[in-house]
Amino acid sequence: MTRRAISILLACLALILMVVTGCEGNKLDSNLATFNARATQVAGSTVPVGEILTEIPIIPGQTQQPGGGTPEQHVFDLTTNPNADLAEAWSHTYGLSRGETFKLTATQTQVGIFVIDTLQLYGLENTVRGGSVAIGASQLRLDLSLVGDNGDFGGGTVSFQPTLDSLGRLRLNPQPAQFGGLELPSNMLSLLGDAVHTALTGARNDDQSVVTLTLIQLENGILDLEGSIR
Repeated sequence: MTRRAISILLACLALILMVVTGCEGNKLDSNLATFNARATQVAGSTVPVGEILTEIPIIPGQTQQPGGGTPEQHVFDLTTNPNADLAEAWSHTYGLSRGETFKLTATQTQVGIFVIDTLQLYGLENTVRGGSVAIGASQLRLDLSLVGDNGDFGGGTVSFQPTLDSLGRLRLNPQPAQFGGLELPSNMLSLLGDAVHTALTGARNDDQSVVTLTLIQLENGILDLEGSIR
């Protein structure tokens, strides 16, 4: 290599070093400051029960396997904060790019709040007055406080046993429902299925969903999901 070429190379290296230490240093300092501020906010959070938590802890998974190009897995673990909101977690998930993978974990209480709120948004606000979700033995059971079309009060129970088909699409497999003889809207069971589908995929049906699930587990009061964005 000639002396002129060596001089040009050294000048380029010096310029790159100046850019990195000058610009990227400021950006790095800013990112670290933002990260620390958010971590402090989450650690000291005192959000009251029922209020939506706008920041969901996102824990990056394994970014790559040695010698491979495995996409980063985004982990949304709501069990670390009882005030974390399932709707917010699905919002973050739907913001991922095509091909990215995710893992989502939630408690049966968080799933129950989401399902009841969704049922009321789907037009059952005068029928469903409250309820809860029980998760276990690969099933999800809804226990609902209901008001019939004639004004009678009562309860209802319906269970779903979700499975995945070969394409990663969700199949709910509803079990026999019990509504205590209440007069309910004719599309009641269908809307219950829509709400559960939304809780498990972030969308009301397969046509609206952008996720392909690879795992669904319902055990001991905990929902575990894994999948990718399609």
